[in-house]
Amino acid sequence: MIWISLILCSGFFFSLNHIVRKKILKNADVTDMMILTGSFGFFCLIPFVGEVDFGISSANIILISINAVFAFTGSYLLNIAYKHCEISTVSPLLNFNPLLVILLSYFQLGEVLNSQQFAGVMLILSGGYIVTLKEIRNFFNPFTALPAKYFLIVLATLVLWSFCPVINRVVLFETDAMTHIFFFAMFIFIIQLVLIIAMNRYKRVASLAKKQWFLIIIAGGFWIISDFLHLKALAVPAAVVSLAIPAKRLSNLLTVVLGGTVFKEKSLVVKSMACIFMIAGLYVIGIN
Repeated sequence: MIWISLILCSGFFFSLNHIVRKKILKNADVTDMMILTGSFGFFCLIPFVGEVDFGISSANIILISINAVFAFTGSYLLNIAYKHCEISTVSPLLNFNPLLVILLSYFQLGEVLNSQQFAGVMLILSGGYIVTLKEIRNFFNPFTALPAKYFLIVLATLVLWSFCPVINRVVLFETDAMTHIFFFAMFIFIIQLVLIIAMNRYKRVASLAKKQWFLIIIAGGFWIISDFLHLKALAVPAAVVSLAIPAKRLSNLLTVVLGGTVFKEKSLVVKSMACIFMIAGLYVIGIN
């Protein structure tokens, strides 16, 4: 199925994007990095303006703008965690995202988990529990792998990002992926213009651009490619969102292994196994 191939490719570039961002953040501020990568990403789309449908409805424009705010804020918080914590610890925590959807379904729709879904949840929680351990030998001492505030930051990211797939799906019923990604990146760019003016970061942004222009170009390009492929996949009528989420979350395993190796982080085998547990749980829930 072509949509699965698109999602897997999207996840691949998603992982590379986050690894490159972690590299940039070693000597950069989160705000400056996001301003530059986001701006370059939008500039990459300008040559394709001829393929954009400017007759898009005002309702969809509003939805995309809301989506951009949620996505940007979530990314900003996640990058704070990346800057101060190991990427191989933070990345697997993103697998908790579908659990928020399940909780919303329970409280808003009264949906109750069946036995298969419950097994999937247990796998996700088991893997997530292991990731929170600073050392596997201290099994009964969870939430020690990161300072508490960074767990909360990642949780806030997950809450914000949980709304994005729903908004994407609604917008894609009436518009194409190129139009969606163009206006989405445009609103991200507008947010960044406001930040650079309001926070007077001209000199800092210019300085970072001179020092790390190559990595910034790569990160911005990977971001656009990942998001575009994701939207193209969801635009396929046969696409199943509940399976698209776990398929893309395979990227977190790549981030743990490749990112952890690049940054010489510890306990990669244990973190990788925990990530596999969580992805397996996602598939169990998605197949159901």
